[in-house]
Amino acid sequence: MISATKPTPQGKIVTFYSYKGGTGRSMALANVAWILANAGKRVLTIDWDLEAPGLHRYFEPFLDDKNLEHSTGVIDFVRDFATAAVSKNDGSDSRWFEEFGDILAHAIPLNWEFPNGGVLHIVPAGKQDSAYGVRVNSFDWHDFYEQLGGGVLFEAVKVNLRKAYDFILIDSRTGVSDTSGICTLQMPDELVVCFTLNRQSVFGASAAARHAFTARHAPSGEPTIKIWPLATRVEASEKDRLEIATNIARARFSGLMVHLDPWQEETYWGEVPVSYEPYYAYTEVLSPFRDQYHQTTSMLARMLKLSEYLNGESLNDDYLIDESRMSEGLVAFTSHGANDFYEELRWLGLEYDDIRKRMPASNARTNLMTSIVNRAQILAGQRDAGTVGERLFSEATDGARIVGLALARKDPQRHHADMALSAIGSAKSAFEQFQGLVLLQRLISTMHPATAARFEDAITAQLGRTILHDDPSRARLAKQLLPMLAEISEKSSVEAPISPAFVGAPKRLSLIRVTPASSVIRYMDPDERHGPWVVTRGNHAVRLPKTIRIAPYPVTNLEYFEFVKSGGYHNTAFWTVGGSYRAQFLTSDRKSMGPANWANSETIPAGQEHHPVSSISFLEAKAFINWYNSEANGDEEWFLPTEDQWEFAARSEEGRIYPWGDVFDLSRCNSAEAGVNGTCPVTDYKDGASKFGCFHMAGNVWEFVIAEGTRESDCVLRGGSFKNDRFEVRSYLRLHGVPVTHRPMDFGFRLALSEAQPAAA
Repeated sequence: MISATKPTPQGKIVTFYSYKGGTGRSMALANVAWILANAGKRVLTIDWDLEAPGLHRYFEPFLDDKNLEHSTGVIDFVRDFATAAVSKNDGSDSRWFEEFGDILAHAIPLNWEFPNGGVLHIVPAGKQDSAYGVRVNSFDWHDFYEQLGGGVLFEAVKVNLRKAYDFILIDSRTGVSDTSGICTLQMPDELVVCFTLNRQSVFGASAAARHAFTARHAPSGEPTIKIWPLATRVEASEKDRLEIATNIARARFSGLMVHLDPWQEETYWGEVPVSYEPYYAYTEVLSPFRDQYHQTTSMLARMLKLSEYLNGESLNDDYLIDESRMSEGLVAFTSHGANDFYEELRWLGLEYDDIRKRMPASNARTNLMTSIVNRAQILAGQRDAGTVGERLFSEATDGARIVGLALARKDPQRHHADMALSAIGSAKSAFEQFQGLVLLQRLISTMHPATAARFEDAITAQLGRTILHDDPSRARLAKQLLPMLAEISEKSSVEAPISPAFVGAPKRLSLIRVTPASSVIRYMDPDERHGPWVVTRGNHAVRLPKTIRIAPYPVTNLEYFEFVKSGGYHNTAFWTVGGSYRAQFLTSDRKSMGPANWANSETIPAGQEHHPVSSISFLEAKAFINWYNSEANGDEEWFLPTEDQWEFAARSEEGRIYPWGDVFDLSRCNSAEAGVNGTCPVTDYKDGASKFGCFHMAGNVWEFVIAEGTRESDCVLRGGSFKNDRFEVRSYLRLHGVPVTHRPMDFGFRLALSEAQPAAA
């Protein structure tokens, strides 16, 4: 909600109206709003074009809710009032409506710092959900005015808005309708009438302007509204036709600009008309970010002139945007990622499916399917292509898989090996298999030997089966790739052996000893997000000691039971918080302290002795370690592994996507695909161990780590759990911003032994 402070005695309400669509009305309003706000004015914009809302597109880069899926607006405002009016308007209180007159409750601020105290807010048309059209089309404006006192409401709204803002700019509905009448007759102090220079636009716009001018006069006969005609999309190349059309327009608007003297009116008609610029026809970019200053024929120059007419005086250079911020803003408008076109990409997938369904196999069909691939890559934008490609591929329809592969080719990343392997070995069509082979070409230069061996096996298995000599495109690619894959797979380094001692029940003091080749290892990870809390660290370096000693398994229920049984929850020496604080860490009986999924502090869940302990918090894990150190009586100190150490133990210097390699394998981890829906023994999934022999570093439970840069109240976990799918158990992902008291059923931890840390690089 935007607070209604009072910066000036009286704000000005200006409606932007057009009789026909396609005049650039919303564009003009958005440009004027930005120029005024940057000149230090408080500006509110209102999208009153309820049937075709779109004003927010000009401010989209600076909105948190970019598609207005959660933001209410004008239609929600009037419907709330109408609902209240039915029950409250009984005549007992003539001011009952005032509590429903705060349209600013629907105002949204833009994420941009304007100079000189300027602000720019927008009241949207309404929440853009599936029911928006029903809410708009079912609203009875006649009843709203005649029966419910809507006119009185809007008069109160006008008073409140003038107190809160210098300018209130309303984007009106086109044509002649109830809502356009509100915007052109009741609400405005001034009316900007946009039109193109064709007869239907000029005649309709001038008639609406003349009607408003005639209806809005004071008892003394003075007009109470100012009319500002604005010719847009002016094409100067047709000079003779332009002169005729301009003179028709001036004649039609004659007598409506009485607030200007004749010479000022003549000057206005020369300064303000907006030329057609193809650049602005293809994208919603604000001219202050694109045009050079002082070019008198530019979009910016014309919008500046209109802003100054509305302001009543020159803005001098106050409207200028700092040059560095111009670049920042323009990038926000023009830099698009694949996620911005997710719906369009899904539609391309459906179009692909339709082509395959309606056309027989032929060169023509292949050409059209190839066109789908090319069109998808055009929409890939400058970011997110690889991540969006994975999302689409996972939808598993033929078309979605093809579009996903196309995006992965545009932004190839090591973890796309999964997609390529599926497309080659389990292709739904020859065309998909070909796209998988092409993606493999892009991935092969950074491929891990074990991954190369899997591709070598997959292609060999398909030769003579699905990859046939009568399809030279796939056969030729396969023959090119096989020798390259064989060369890589032969370079496979010897994996660190897993000690037989780790195959049975966990040993309390068993440790994996890892000796990094360097104290600093750099990982080049994608900017990948799964919701707000599961993210990558991007391109980053991990700093490591000479030796890492880390437990092969997470701490088990049986091991944790020793801590509980010894009174660990009651011994203040092990805790950083007081007794009343840790009293919240209760078992299922809500009486005794211990893991939340235990029946009580004396009972381990049946059959889960060797499952990782879970349903504990970061604070409980730390207390366990303090107890463990007190029991060890040694010179070495046990601790939670640092995030860097955990990541290296999982990924090695190769930067693996999963502990075992770059291709997901549901037989190697307890992820959502396994269908276990809970924890499993730490000795399961032996083939999922990391290069160094650490188990369950993908799936089973998220593991607490010590991470730099976290607040005292937050913590970080790694590895994913049985709740997470193949995309979320990748070893480069982290769960951050977790409260240290949070204890869901999939949080656990493993131990490490302290070593001297490397000097800062």
